[in-house]
This record gives sequence, structure tokens and C-alpha cells, in this order.
Amino acid sequence: MAFGLTSAPGTFQGAMNVTLAPGLRQFVIVFFDDILVYSQSFEEHVQHLRLVFQWLRADQWKLKLSKCSFAQESISYLRHVILAEGLATDPSKIQAVVDWPTPTSVKELRGFLGLAGYYRKFVRNFGIVAKTLTGLLKKDQLFVWTPTHDKAFQLLKEALCSAPVLALPDFAKPFHINTDASGAGIGAVLHQDGHPLAFLSKPLCPHNQGLTVYEKEYLALLMAVDQWRHYLLHAEFVLHTDHQCLTHLNEQRLHTAWQQKVFARLQGLQYRIEYRKGTENGAADALSHRSHPEHLSAISSVQHQWLASVTQSYASDPKAQDLLVHLAVDPASVPPFTLSQGVIRYKNRIWLGSCPSAQQHVLQAFHASPVGGQSGFPVVTPWLLK
Repeated sequence: MAFGLTSAPGTFQGAMNVTLAPGLRQFVIVFFDDILVYSQSFEEHVQHLRLVFQWLRADQWKLKLSKCSFAQESISYLRHVILAEGLATDPSKIQAVVDWPTPTSVKELRGFLGLAGYYRKFVRNFGIVAKTLTGLLKKDQLFVWTPTHDKAFQLLKEALCSAPVLALPDFAKPFHINTDASGAGIGAVLHQDGHPLAFLSKPLCPHNQGLTVYEKEYLALLMAVDQWRHYLLHAEFVLHTDHQCLTHLNEQRLHTAWQQKVFARLQGLQYRIEYRKGTENGAADALSHRSHPEHLSAISSVQHQWLASVTQSYASDPKAQDLLVHLAVDPASVPPFTLSQGVIRYKNRIWLGSCPSAQQHVLQAFHASPVGGQSGFPVVTPWLLK
């Protein structure tokens, strides 16, 4: 079939689906001319192959023997490697990413991110780490390659080389989703029996960075449910969150727009929301979390203005950007630095960085405001001296 014709791909795919319809998604799947037959044993595999050959012969399809392989324990299919243990990245494609030279233009960087992004579900916090690089793709953005960009570039390569084998979904078992949110981004992981099926992450835009922790947790939940809805439709699934207030979603009055969005998006699905302490929710995100006492059920949280100025100052601090990239991938990579709710800490103390304005803001908040405990020195006006 000439694929230059209108609707030729759809026509060809439809014909293949009709031919293999009796065994489709039972022991055979097909994507255009790529037919995959999967079985539990060798004897069963022979029987499945015999049926597939009969169906193809009945509709007069031809196979090229040099492009066929049989009785394989692992096989490369659609840029992935399928194993008995699950799904892995294709070494030949990953090698192309590893050997990719340092980009010298926006076009080269876009090509690298396009190839690496195909395997983003294998890499925890891919979106957060890649945010440093994607910032160079903005319109009217001057392309200047800095050490911070180079470290993010190398970290993505390393993460792809060490990507785990993802389990294949088993629809006889319940699905579990762990979600998490921080000042840098939101993340989630889909898993069964503790083995990950897919990772998902997204950096927060400036508008969403201004949301409360409560709203960011809702945003992470919405993103995860929308991404994996096709896995969640058939049976009850479990949502794990380190924000205890979300567990009362079905019991609360829907006062806010975020509550209404989440409740509407979850309608029609069977789900259960369970609370898990931040220290036990590490699979959702490499970011560390603050542990919430189980006896608290606060709906809102207070964040000081000076703390927001500290996190905003990280954008213009090269060292802070370097720490954020490393800690997002591995929380223990730069001891004694840690990352909690988007704030860098040094030995559990907030690290201000090298931004003078942020440092002055903190000094002002702690030494010249009633909240800081000191109201400053009273100014004596002339009329008081009379």
C-alpha cells in the first residue's frame, strides 16, 4: 500500500485489526506492519503462531522471513525492549542519547530533548531536571550554554542509562498512584506491588508556583489521573498522598475551585485516597518531604513572604540551580544539602544562597517586623520633645 495516499495508514491498520481480530490483545498486538505474538510457554507460543499464520494466509498477507524472529525471551518493539520482567529502554536508542554532543544551537537541543523525552516515563523527575534545558527553547531566548545547563544535560544522560525496568500492567491487581508536589514541580508514579509501571513529572510555571501547597497537591492528583485514566477505568485504585487533607475529599463541602475540579474529574472512577507520610512517599518524587503528624488535619498552611522571596532568588543563583538539579534526581547526592518543599536546606537550616536582596528581605522580616519579634527602634519625633 502506498502510504503517500490519503488515509492509507488508517486503512492499513484497520485491515490488520480485522485480520487478527480473533486474537487481538489476547496473545497478539499489531502496529501497522509490526506484529507481536506473546505467550506464557513455548508450547503455547507455537499454537499462537500457527493461528496467526492461518489468519494472515486467509487474507493473503505476505511475511518477509528475514524480518521475522521467533521464540524470543526479549525483543525490541516500537523503540522499547520487552522482557519477562517488564519494559525497558532500547539500548540502541539510549546509546544515541549518551553519545549526543553538547548542543550548540536551539535546533540541536530540541533534537536531544525530543529523543530523550520519548523515555521520560522511565526517568523519575524528568520534567523537573529538564526544565533548565527547556528554558533555552523559549521564543526570543538567547542561547547561552552555561555550566548549569551542562550539568542538567549530563544528569539526563546518566538517568537514562540507569533507567529501571518498568513492570507491565496486570489488570487483575489494583493500581496504586503516589503523588507529590513541591516548589519546583509535581510528580507521580503508577505502580503495582511496589514495582513502578511509569513515572510522571512536570515543572511548575511561575503562575502555578504561587499556588498553595494544598492546591499543588490537587494539581498533581489531576495530572496523574488524566495521564493514566485508561488504566484506572476497570476497577478500584488507590491514591497515596502525603497531604492528609486530601483524604477527606469525599466528606468535605466543595468550597474551592480546585476541590470542584478534582471531584468532577474523579467522577465515574472507583478510588480510595490514603494518607502516607512524606518520608514514606519517596517513590512519587525524589524531593524530600516534611512529615505531618497524624493527629493534625489542617486545611490550609501559612508560608512567610520572606520564604517565597528565597525560593524566587534561586532562579538567578547558578549555585542554587545546580543544587536543585542534583537534589531533584537524588536527594542524597549533595550532603549536607537537602530539598524540602522547594526550599534548599543546609543541615536542616534554610539556605539563603548568594542573592543580596533575599538576604536583606530575611533580615528585615526577623529584625524589623512584629512577626519577627522585634519592632525596630522607635523614631522620636520633634513634637514629643516639647
